Amino acid sequence: MAAAAGPVAGAAQVLQFSPGVNINGYGNTGATKYTVSINGVGQGWSGFGGYTGGASIMMTLDGVPMNNVSTGLWQSPSIPIMAMISSTEVTYGPGTAVGRWYDNVGGQVEFTPIQPTEHSGGDLNMTYGSFSQDLLTADYRTGNIHGWSTVIAGGVGDGNNFRMSPDGFRSPAYEYAIYGKTIKNFNSGDISFGAWYANAGGYRPVIIPVNANPYVTVNGQSATGVPIPGIPFSQATSGFYSNLNYDTWRKNDRQSTQIAYAKQNLYLDEDKSTLLHNMLFYNASQRIHSRYYNFFENINNAFEYNNPYEYDVGDLLGVTKVLPYNTVDIGGYYISSTYVSRNAFYNPNYFLPGTTIPGGELTPNNVYRNDLWDQTDIAIYLQDTIQPIKTLQIIPSIRYDVFHTAYSMNAQQYFPLAFEFNPQGNQGKLPNATRNLSGIEPSILANWQVTQWLALYGSYSEAFETDTVGGGGGLFQQIPASYYGLALAQYGIAGAKTHFTNLPGLNNMLFGANYFWLRFAEQAINMVNFVGQPITGLGTSIYQGADFYLDDNPIKDFHLFFNGAVVNAVYKSYVVSPGTPQQVSYDGRHVPYVPSVMLSGGIYHTLQIGRAIIRPSLWFIFNGEQYVFDNEFGRPSNYAMPQWYTLNASINVTVPLRFFDRERAFNFNLTLLNITDLRYNGYEYITSGGYYGTAGNPNVPAAFQAGYLLGYPGAPFTIYGTASASF
Repeated sequence: MAAAAGPVAGAAQVLQFSPGVNINGYGNTGATKYTVSINGVGQGWSGFGGYTGGASIMMTLDGVPMNNVSTGLWQSPSIPIMAMISSTEVTYGPGTAVGRWYDNVGGQVEFTPIQPTEHSGGDLNMTYGSFSQDLLTADYRTGNIHGWSTVIAGGVGDGNNFRMSPDGFRSPAYEYAIYGKTIKNFNSGDISFGAWYANAGGYRPVIIPVNANPYVTVNGQSATGVPIPGIPFSQATSGFYSNLNYDTWRKNDRQSTQIAYAKQNLYLDEDKSTLLHNMLFYNASQRIHSRYYNFFENINNAFEYNNPYEYDVGDLLGVTKVLPYNTVDIGGYYISSTYVSRNAFYNPNYFLPGTTIPGGELTPNNVYRNDLWDQTDIAIYLQDTIQPIKTLQIIPSIRYDVFHTAYSMNAQQYFPLAFEFNPQGNQGKLPNATRNLSGIEPSILANWQVTQWLALYGSYSEAFETDTVGGGGGLFQQIPASYYGLALAQYGIAGAKTHFTNLPGLNNMLFGANYFWLRFAEQAINMVNFVGQPITGLGTSIYQGADFYLDDNPIKDFHLFFNGAVVNAVYKSYVVSPGTPQQVSYDGRHVPYVPSVMLSGGIYHTLQIGRAIIRPSLWFIFNGEQYVFDNEFGRPSNYAMPQWYTLNASINVTVPLRFFDRERAFNFNLTLLNITDLRYNGYEYITSGGYYGTAGNPNVPAAFQAGYLLGYPGAPFTIYGTASASF
């Protein structure tokens, strides 16, 4: 199913074929950013606001945590090329204590890169397609050499976005990555070392009004706030896939990720019943948002240079002891993290005497920040896998978490002239602060193999996560540290799995279904809207629904798959500006961006002509209606986006050949996505009017100042061709 995402897909796009997974992005490859949600609980740093728990899914690479420890967020371009990944695994809910990290409220996704193998081999892949997209990837496995086995893989690609500006600008993007791992196996265990580097990014097209607003034109506004006459900029008027000109709007959003790790698995006794496992890791990332916004002529925030970074060092240590009727796990981890949220808005032609000092340092004349969060996460766990009989497994576990967070405002050190001449522009308004939080997380899971073809399972778990920090004007900066706390997830699931073989029409059928329930409580839903107003919300949401999947070969050489989810998510409580005269409650409203129904499925047929193996495929993706966020009032709205679907197809030809006494394979693939060329928006929100300068503008009638829809369109029809070789 991973191939169904297309040959230039990144980490996020591949996940949409798992039950209950929804993605949103503004690009068409793995180079640009996406938001991912599992049964409505979100993750991703792509500029899509309004998600509940926007940092509540844990992402790991070969077991190494990738989420920013302080913000909890993950950037999808950290894994831009899926040809370097051998498998993905989605866990729903917090799960048991072993393997859980610090952001597992909605689940966890493990991306396992290509692993070293016993025998040597390699692959080479070349792709070209719509919008000048091209991608080259390769990997080589050394096989066993004196007990060591190594793999190295890499890729590079670039191309254009599907949205085009009137001046012909196509918002190009790029990606490249390299990965290596070596492992040594010996009688008492193994040791391994790995490293991953990825650099990807691209120009992000501007979010576009869905319907025409006569005061939002392709020509923007004058210096006095008067809309310049021209075609209204909207999907309905300037074009569904239109974008502003390069000299009116441009934002280059890039991401760099570096990961290094070492693993040890050592048996401590002769009968190999006691295993010590350890992982030491380093994870770092840097973002650069370079934006030019001239929709308003000659304003003091025309330019943005946002270059935050973070780095983490941690160690996971555990011991597994196998006993006659149970297996005991005990261990924990320690992580030390530093996150610098740095940003500057400026215009060299505005009011400060110059924007740089002799050393080349930027001097912002609009808002700016340089704030630090130092966080230490510690967790210890105890887990027991009890198996009183062969067909029954019961796994109770408990975990204790400690979160230490220290905030410091460092704008004066990094922006000394701005701090002196423009102190009101500093987004760090509050003094330095420290918070110490902790909690106990119990969980229990049970599996029962009822018959050879039926298994039942169920679990209940609780998990904590810290509130998201960073950005401009949020927690610790303009919103007091007292609002920074622990969000609590209480997650229950019950389901069944079946596996039928050698039955008429059920040659190898896998079917599974489950019911889930999540109470996501004590959320600090903090935001600053586009006009700079901080809005604080407190909420508790309830998610419930069902996931299901089907995989079968109904007749020889035909294979079908079907995945789906039905989800209902509402806020049991949602309070904006609590404890103030402006307090408003929106209890009972739907959680935004949770499709009521999510379906994907398809069929493919495998046939052989001579030595060639040919596989045509057809599949679809369907998203039901979903409610959107109201950015004007910082609340979930009662407006729902319409449902949408895409129909997709491919044909794959594999030719096995034998050269130099070894089997080789040449593969040719043609992939067609959204073959009906459906026009749909993957994301919409209700604007406060700040984005296009209509809010509070005396030149704009009140009816057009705020409350209109902005959206990001999904990709149109695209086609890709891939040639690859395995040796």
